Amino acid sequence: MRKAGTTSRPTIEEVAGLAGVSVSSARNYFSRPEVLSAETRTRIKAAVQETGYFPRGSVGGLGRRQLGRIGFEVPRAEDPAVNVIFNELLLNLLWAASSAAFRLHPFVTDKEPGPRAPYYEQLWEQREVGGFVLTDIVYDDDRVAFLNRAQVPFVLVGRLRYETGYCWVDNDNVAGSVMAVEHLVEQGHQHIAYLGWPPSDTVADRRLEGYRLGLATAGKLPECIEVQTYGQPAVEQAHNLLRRSPRPTAVVTSCDEFAYDLIRAAAAIGLEVGGSPGQIAVVGCDDSAMASRTVPALTSLHQPVQRLAERATDLLIAKMANPRLEAHALERPQLIVRESSRAT
Repeated sequence: MRKAGTTSRPTIEEVAGLAGVSVSSARNYFSRPEVLSAETRTRIKAAVQETGYFPRGSVGGLGRRQLGRIGFEVPRAEDPAVNVIFNELLLNLLWAASSAAFRLHPFVTDKEPGPRAPYYEQLWEQREVGGFVLTDIVYDDDRVAFLNRAQVPFVLVGRLRYETGYCWVDNDNVAGSVMAVEHLVEQGHQHIAYLGWPPSDTVADRRLEGYRLGLATAGKLPECIEVQTYGQPAVEQAHNLLRRSPRPTAVVTSCDEFAYDLIRAAAAIGLEVGGSPGQIAVVGCDDSAMASRTVPALTSLHQPVQRLAERATDLLIAKMANPRLEAHALERPQLIVRESSRAT
């Protein structure tokens, strides 16, 4: 317990002494809690609460320079040609931060393999940023675990399995897939397939969930699913779908790249893509720049990336001012109907 009348800021040494642990263990509580036993974490947590200690660089000690900067991770392995949504998000975050008189601070990391939280810890301890916007969210995300432990302001563009206890903004991926299925059902399709990513994260899972919900809402239409790993060509999986009996008359894909693969597979067997009888209808997701330039032009779900970037920036700034803030924003995509699914 601190002496009465003490006004200086509590130290990590005081926390360690009160908890009966080493200073390194007390520091690990904020940076690497997984190396500590549950009993040790409980003792350190009690000591932190009693002393009122916060790590150097936490919200209580933010300087003016630090407050004006927003950290954003750019994985070294991210392929700009593949993930156009990431590039669009980065640009819109730059603009949104600038409009709010803040500065986006992009930092490069290795995407795979290994933990990513140490990059965040280093920036935070060096007082480089006042908070973070996170994307590319995975289940059991080590970055979120660290940021919560260290009481660092952050906002997710995306969600975890659980949706409470933190700030997030997200594209409504369930609603998007439902919209795609509804559009195809309105065109008269009853055998609608799905070409997407395997269960792996909330984006993949929610897009598949929306496909299934759309089929159920339309009258429990039969499922027809093929999956391929993110970032890999899906031509083989597309051929598998086209060999199904009965063959699907329409396909919803989890990304535009898979839609292009399906169009290639259809062309290889002389099957036309479109919304007319005898053709196969295709709906993509992301509405990439090439969607309007392909032949036929691709129907696709346009994500509200600009709106997500603006909401994420606003939420993070509010979180910096009020560490107890918890807020969420779910934005709906827009289905852009083009030749690949429109009946002529």
